[in-house]
Amino acid sequence: MAGKGSVIIIDDEQSVLEILEQYLIDRGYEVKAVGDGAGAEALLGERSFDVALVDLKLPDCSGLDLISRYQDEHPAMQFVIMTAFASLDSTIDAIRLNVFDYMQKPFDLVKIGEVVDAAYASVSMSSQEIEVPGSDDQVRRELVESRDDLKQRVGKANEDLGQAKDSLNRHVTRLKMLFQMGRDISSNENWSDALDRFLMALCKYMEADGSALLLFSFGGKVLQVRTSYNMELKYLQTAVNLLVEAQKNDLLHPEIFSLDSFTDGVPVTCLSANKSWSNSAIPLLYKGRWLGFLVLRKKYASKREYIGDYHFLTTIQTILTEEVANAVNISRLRNLKDFNETILENINNGVLKTDRSGEIVFFNSRAREILGDAADRKIKFDELFRNPYGSGSLFEYLFSNDDRNHSIEGILSIPQGGTVPVRLNSTLVESDEYNGKSIVVVFEDLTTQKAMEEELRRADRLRSLGELSAGVAHEIRNPLTGIATTAQVLRELLEDDTDKIRYINVILEEIRRLDGIITSLLQFARPLTPRPAELSINGVIDEAVMLVSDKAKEAGVGICVETALEDDGCFLDRDQIKQVVLNLVMNAIEACNEGGGVNVRLGVADDPSSIVMLFEDDGCGISMETSDKIYNPFFTTRSEGTGLGLSISRQIITLHKGRFLVESKYGEGSKFSFVIPLAPEPG
Repeated sequence: MAGKGSVIIIDDEQSVLEILEQYLIDRGYEVKAVGDGAGAEALLGERSFDVALVDLKLPDCSGLDLISRYQDEHPAMQFVIMTAFASLDSTIDAIRLNVFDYMQKPFDLVKIGEVVDAAYASVSMSSQEIEVPGSDDQVRRELVESRDDLKQRVGKANEDLGQAKDSLNRHVTRLKMLFQMGRDISSNENWSDALDRFLMALCKYMEADGSALLLFSFGGKVLQVRTSYNMELKYLQTAVNLLVEAQKNDLLHPEIFSLDSFTDGVPVTCLSANKSWSNSAIPLLYKGRWLGFLVLRKKYASKREYIGDYHFLTTIQTILTEEVANAVNISRLRNLKDFNETILENINNGVLKTDRSGEIVFFNSRAREILGDAADRKIKFDELFRNPYGSGSLFEYLFSNDDRNHSIEGILSIPQGGTVPVRLNSTLVESDEYNGKSIVVVFEDLTTQKAMEEELRRADRLRSLGELSAGVAHEIRNPLTGIATTAQVLRELLEDDTDKIRYINVILEEIRRLDGIITSLLQFARPLTPRPAELSINGVIDEAVMLVSDKAKEAGVGICVETALEDDGCFLDRDQIKQVVLNLVMNAIEACNEGGGVNVRLGVADDPSSIVMLFEDDGCGISMETSDKIYNPFFTTRSEGTGLGLSISRQIITLHKGRFLVESKYGEGSKFSFVIPLAPEPG
């Protein structure tokens, strides 16, 4: 055990103070303990101690500031830093203050005792004076010589220690600079700014005149100046051409080489250079792939001067190569991420992802568009999709099934109301051990497809019905003609019998009605090809409205015609378009109650080469039960109707290359409209 010296402990942790105080007292030291800088200043202002244990972070000041202040006042006192927050900066500052030791918490008491003993021994040795006995001159001379020799050795040792300290400081500064450079390049999102700062810091530290970074792009095919500091673009372009030619001939060397001393296109490494040079090229080679070059402009008179910077430059080479490679990989990943996000956000299908509990954690823009506000809250997979296999959970079926991929048709229930037929393509994915399995679903809105399928089925039924109707109409018309002829003969024979003629007239009227139905049936079964001719569409509408004006007056329904066409010239089949207008206006009149109204509007469609005609009424509207049947032949809600008017009108508009549209709310009225080209192309 050492001991008998004095120690001051400065730490804001009471438990640390008590433990260290008792431990050092047991080792024979005189100990004073204080918990802040103010208490330490009071004691150190009164007396000196042999050893001071100082916490780096005190409540009212920094331990380093305290040491810096009292080193001059108590030059013999040895300081030991204690800290739980060691850092490179604090270590460098401690070295600069020449503290005796630097200990990191939590520490071992035995280690503390050894450090305090060593510090006290250092103080004791420096305070001892060599006493020269005066009885023997020879001994005195020898002692004096020994003392002088010892002083010289101590001086030399101190000089060596000073040089070692300076060298250590330089190395620490280099390490700190390299660490900051690497961190800046790695963490900065603006890579260009980080590279600019890197080149400036490199030139400042190396006392270089300039630097530049040349990087390969387009898969290593093109070498370009990425950024530069204090270097002429003209020189850099010359260097680029020189390096590209050397790479083409496979002459580039992975060792740092001189740009000023190419011999027949072959670069000379700086370690083997025989004459001075000013521009060095530091190759950036990553796993056999050329990334580029760091160019440094600093004059070296010989390779001996260069040796001093060699290890630092090779370290820079390693760090920058890794960072450039990482930046290239990050750029590729970012581009891939942007590409994937662009696809996800722009595809016409909804995409969603669940967690392992079935809650949806991701919607793409199309899914959000379909679901509306529901996509902004937490929602379960089974709340949206019905299970087509039964009443159980569709999520559990997809999640626990042995097959990872499924493609099924189902129904999407929109929380705000309504349903959408969809096709689900699901994939079971394994995220990681924490998140576990999840399901990624791509769903396609089948509304348009289902409507087209229904339209195709309807067209197929209508085609079959048309063929059947044509045959039936032909077979009915022949005997009907015979019946009509016979009835007319009977009427001529019985012209004097008024009662009997009345019945015959009824027969003839019904025959004419049947003939009208057969004519419509044949027109539906074999629609006539349009014969376009130049006409005034406003004139056609006026003619049709005039024909039904008496019918409208009888029903107490008003008709209003509005047109927004500056030029109403068209090239259409007058009779067929007139028939469509008549059918739609008559339907609108019959749908209205007395006092109702029918509006006919004519205007330009979104496509300027087409017109749109709208027929709007405030009548009874169309119920949900009948909305899918209005185009079916012979379907009618009126006892006197044939049910062929809308079917024939739709056929006419289709043959004119137009579109027939309907919008209706039951009890509020209906809107029938069609969009038709001004001059349909034939075929």
